[in-house]
Amino acid sequence: MKDVLSLCRHLPELAVPRGTTLIEEGVRADRLYVVKHGAFAIERGAVRLVVVREPGAFLGEMSAVLGSAPTATVVAVEDSAVHVLEHASTAVRTNPDLALAVARLLARRLAGVTAYLADIKRQYADTNMHLALMDEVLGNLVAANPANERPGSERNDVPDY
Repeated sequence: MKDVLSLCRHLPELAVPRGTTLIEEGVRADRLYVVKHGAFAIERGAVRLVVVREPGAFLGEMSAVLGSAPTATVVAVEDSAVHVLEHASTAVRTNPDLALAVARLLARRLAGVTAYLADIKRQYADTNMHLALMDEVLGNLVAANPANERPGSERNDVPDY
């Protein structure tokens, strides 16, 4: 991730105090952030998914690539600092080094999900447990090409994420 920090060294830096919301789920801002130091909770629908601490990690990269509103909220869990890239969706399209760095991050995540899928398939093969369905669900997600799909639930009794 040090390559990403080198790529972003010319960008403005923003101090983010603990407890500050950097990205709000569903609110389009067209900014990409790169962690300089600190830690950020990634939350979706008030469920904490992960804490990102690695210098050089991207925040808001999915929105930049998809040109859409963020699918998660990002909150500083300690005093932190980020580099800020405005007009992120244009930057990702026009800067090959940035596009490659984001693609590598997304590819690493997909590799992790794929490994998890393979593990679930091994553990729950030939069972009738509800977790056995996870291989089908995750497999469909990994293979999907949802160009025009909107994130959220199709169920009426479940709020959008």
